[in-house]
Amino acid sequence: MRQLDSRVAVSALLVLAVAVACGADDGLDPSTAGGSGSTGIGGGMTDGAGGGAFGSGGLIGAGGAFGAGGLLGAGGLVGSGGLVGAGGWVGAGGLVGSGGLVGAGGWVGAGGLVGSGGLIGSGGLIGSGGLIGSGGDQGVGGDQGVGGDQGVGGDQGVGGTAGTGGTGEPVIYVYLALGQSNMQGAAHIPDEPIFHPRVTVLQGQNCPASDGHNYGYGDWREMFTPMIRCYEGTRDYPGIATGPIGLGPADMFAVTMAEALPENVTIGIAGAAYGGTDIQAHLPNCGSFCTPPYGDVNGAPVVNGTTPIYQWALDLGRRAQEVGVIKGFIFHHGENNSGDPTWLTHVQTYVTSLRSDLGLDPADTPFIAGELPRTGCCPSHNVLVQQIPDYVENGHWVSSGPMEDGTVLGDRGDSLHWSTFSVIEMGKRYAAKMLEVGNY
Repeated sequence: MRQLDSRVAVSALLVLAVAVACGADDGLDPSTAGGSGSTGIGGGMTDGAGGGAFGSGGLIGAGGAFGAGGLLGAGGLVGSGGLVGAGGWVGAGGLVGSGGLVGAGGWVGAGGLVGSGGLIGSGGLIGSGGLIGSGGDQGVGGDQGVGGDQGVGGDQGVGGTAGTGGTGEPVIYVYLALGQSNMQGAAHIPDEPIFHPRVTVLQGQNCPASDGHNYGYGDWREMFTPMIRCYEGTRDYPGIATGPIGLGPADMFAVTMAEALPENVTIGIAGAAYGGTDIQAHLPNCGSFCTPPYGDVNGAPVVNGTTPIYQWALDLGRRAQEVGVIKGFIFHHGENNSGDPTWLTHVQTYVTSLRSDLGLDPADTPFIAGELPRTGCCPSHNVLVQQIPDYVENGHWVSSGPMEDGTVLGDRGDSLHWSTFSVIEMGKRYAAKMLEVGNY
């Protein structure tokens, strides 16, 4: 501190000498004419209106040795912003004042060398959020901090040289995958697994040991197919052979999202899709549709002796919120209600109820529905899918139309369920729309 005091004294004397010299030169040079000259308006050495000894810009006038901005005036050696004044070396933001060397925001004050946001203070080089503190090597305040050695605001300003949190804190963005069989996963599983290390799955069902894993309902696990339900065996390929099924659009959706977002983001998928269901089965008041058509979901909440789909989806959503942030919904449904105009109002009720019960803001959770295969049983239903934005707040849809080169997205040969290539492409389209309309 003794060395610091000596530096302060020396610096103050030097600035004083320079300021006096500058003040003498600016205010007393009789050869300077007009403006800031030394003789008032048009020159002179008395107290004219512009630049004289006592005028604006003169020795004692505004901007002179004692005027505003001069040696002792505002912004001068002793005035506001000067050596001793506010913002100067000793004043607020100056050497000793607020934001200066010793004052708040200065070298020793808040935001300075030792203070909040400075070299050692909160957010500084060694403080919280600084080079060595929490938040990474360039966290809030950085090594220049709020109000570094150049007064309030410092050389680099709030956020240091690299902004809040450095590269970012780890976070899980969760998406609810809802609907019926095409979202559940009914396409043939490709030989090359679809996988990304930053995708995690909330296991939505207790599966038999024959599935080859020990994950139970509600467990978070690594990505593998099927993502939403249990293994369902094999189905015929179109005119070729049989193979395992279970691939849905959520697989490639998750991978595409992970590849597009920063490395601190993990994509979570929580799936509550059930094949062969009417949309009424997904509503909070499901009535006679409450019992799933192919048996209960093992592990899901039991209500009145069965596992209603709405309570299943709601339970998975709440579990997801314990570890991550729900960022949206992807939805494929319609085959069971093809062409029924009441489908739209039921979808609206479904989504609105989930958002409300999960405490979600519609503006932050886009709902994206996908068109049905155009080669299958129900392409006429796509007219209703395209009306989703009119019924669901922050609702959107993605096309099942051909690729740019004319390649048709089709079914696996049963006029109902996506082919492998097609469902992969649909996953990409869901992701592209989510990245377009979501908050990232």
